[in-house]
Amino acid sequence: MIRLLVVGGFLGAGKTTLINRLLARAERRFAVLVNDFGSVAVDAALLAAADASSMTLANGCVCCSIGDDFGLALERVAAGGPELVVVEASGVSDPWRIAQLALVEPGYELGPLVVLADAADLPRLLADPAIGDVVRGQLAYADIVVLTKTDLAGERLVQTREVVRTIRPQAHVIEARHGEVGLAELDFAVPHERARFLATAAHPFRTWTWRDPRPFDRGALRALLGALPASVLRIKGFCGLDEEAGDFLLQYAAERWSFTRSGAGAERALVVIGTQALDPAYLAADFAAALR
Repeated sequence: MIRLLVVGGFLGAGKTTLINRLLARAERRFAVLVNDFGSVAVDAALLAAADASSMTLANGCVCCSIGDDFGLALERVAAGGPELVVVEASGVSDPWRIAQLALVEPGYELGPLVVLADAADLPRLLADPAIGDVVRGQLAYADIVVLTKTDLAGERLVQTREVVRTIRPQAHVIEARHGEVGLAELDFAVPHERARFLATAAHPFRTWTWRDPRPFDRGALRALLGALPASVLRIKGFCGLDEEAGDFLLQYAAERWSFTRSGAGAERALVVIGTQALDPAYLAADFAAALR
């Protein structure tokens, strides 16, 4: 099983800086999946090979762009046999939703969920009515909270510690400057509360299958995928699109999706995996409305 760590946090929290530090000082062979491949800065002495979507490093690590298909990206890096995969979640995404994919994606196991927070700015972000709920939601399931820019926080650091303890008292808090956190500090045994949850809920997810040979309207299907509820974690299967001949493989994960033309001739069916809150009736109505 490949260990998967998700690193989340709001825009500007320092996620990319942390990823750069981990790559430069890696003592284990691991892969990093990032949203913005171009923002990852690797010392030229470490770079062994690179193309438009990936970099292979002399220390055995690899850095890849997530692109439009997160599920396919996980499959691709798993083929390289890394000990660990680190995913940098986008600044406005829900890192816990992404982390849950490790529970349904074959070959992966979930490690601690890591969320970064700007120690100098967190109280202000939480008080902002436009983004406060997003920031609070990112912290809500964190196993590790890394407080960054502590050298700039001054007296606000005390308030930041308090709000983190209020939102997520179970989290292990690390205070860091300039992304100076070692991989060993981020990858420890799964917390007891989560281990207990996984042990007592033998199958904490719901699976539902949509079957219909009629093609979707491409625009309507894209709108549907862009508005799926948080209860939907993964979609994979075959469908028709517009009036185009043949079938398309649809893959959806972590709020990303892709359509790939397929000549497999498989049954047109989409398998949906989600949390216990998954509502098949709601999804069936939406899928039906997106048909041509």
